[in-house]
Amino acid sequence: MTTAAQARSLCQPFLDRHPDFAFKQRFLFRVPVRHVEQGFSTDRMSPPQLIRTTWYASILPSPPPWSAGGIGKSLDRATGSIESPDFSSEFVQELERANREILPHVTTFEGILEYPYEPIFGTGINPVIKSVLLAALGRFGTAGLLLTDWIREERGWLRMYGDGTQRRHRKGSKAWQRRQRLRAEVAEHLAHVEKLHDLLAAGDPGPIAALLHEWEAISARKRRIERYWEPSPFPFELA
Repeated sequence: MTTAAQARSLCQPFLDRHPDFAFKQRFLFRVPVRHVEQGFSTDRMSPPQLIRTTWYASILPSPPPWSAGGIGKSLDRATGSIESPDFSSEFVQELERANREILPHVTTFEGILEYPYEPIFGTGINPVIKSVLLAALGRFGTAGLLLTDWIREERGWLRMYGDGTQRRHRKGSKAWQRRQRLRAEVAEHLAHVEKLHDLLAAGDPGPIAALLHEWEAISARKRRIERYWEPSPFPFELA
């Protein structure tokens, strides 16, 4: 698997030309970071000489504990073997192209919402992330409606998952503990989303803004980008 040092070395020519980017933990991202973190991830792959590069735009006010959500897509010309003689130059050229042609369209909540959706994981836009995007733009009613069905389905999943754990795994076993940890994370995530849903139903901008700012601060800490993060008002706070 490629190392972070090798990934940084590949990115260095781009960094030299773009002082508005920083490299940390295999992520090359634009600074300062406000509501949206955008840039490139340089992921390791099983063969030691291969690297996979993805452009991404990830919103900071994502509900804990995962604090992640956004769009992105693999860059084929920046994915390959670092031992290939032409790869380094092709890698930088592809970053330049994506920085010129893609990233300018996904710098804001509205840009991400309107961009032809290319999920980083899974298929289709996550209703929770779409709701946060709409809430940040002040579209509280639409944002709340998106969460109603999702919350009901998530509560049902938690019940079934808990029942399945009790039936199939001995209490205290490693498998039981793993499933308990996952269930606790999903329950925590659901609780945060339910809180947003309740605030959206009430329609008071102050508490909604406070919750989204709280989520942003948690995301910045989890991503270890506090030094690059600049807290700023949400669009509906400026309306």
